[in-house]
Amino acid sequence: MRDSRGNPNNQGPANAAQGTNQGQSSNRRRRRPNRSGGGQPRPQSENRQREPGSGGGGGNRNRRPGGRPLTSNQVLVKYDNLLEQHLITRRKYYEYFNRVDERQLRRLEKNFFASIEHLRRFESNLEPWQREVLEKRKTERYRPDLTYSSNRGIDPLEEAKVEVSESEIEDPHFKDTQKEAFEAYKDDTEESVGTFEDYLKLKGLE
Repeated sequence: MRDSRGNPNNQGPANAAQGTNQGQSSNRRRRRPNRSGGGQPRPQSENRQREPGSGGGGGNRNRRPGGRPLTSNQVLVKYDNLLEQHLITRRKYYEYFNRVDERQLRRLEKNFFASIEHLRRFESNLEPWQREVLEKRKTERYRPDLTYSSNRGIDPLEEAKVEVSESEIEDPHFKDTQKEAFEAYKDDTEESVGTFEDYLKLKGLE
């Protein structure tokens, strides 16, 4: 017998739901795995980015992508970039030291020390000629202030000669009262033991 919709009697609500579930499960079985990944997740180590300087072709900061060493100009530009990053992380670490929670402070501290490590590692891995170029530029960046010697015609490399005797050099910590006492008792060469009152009695000053 069939109902008014032409369905067999054995197709009740439970059987209809079962048929729906079977259709959904068959659809799931027909899905194909993702070909790009081969159906297998990548190892976790492949998803991690290489840390700078940790090795490998892209980790060496002192060489270009082709493996050739950086030129003189590239060394200076790379050093300036790393130095600027370090100054930014240092400023953030000290400005927000007492203004953020412990978790944020640990992150700022980690970035601060990581920027120092990247800068020092870059310097230590330089070739001798690259280090020479960098040292030369660094010394030229911090030129000594020669205004005083230039205005007075003094050679800044010449060693200054002291034209004052030791007796003329005054001790800034030697007070006037000490000078007066030193002058008053300059002829006293006897060694005394006791209090100051005993000393006055010994000298007949009481």
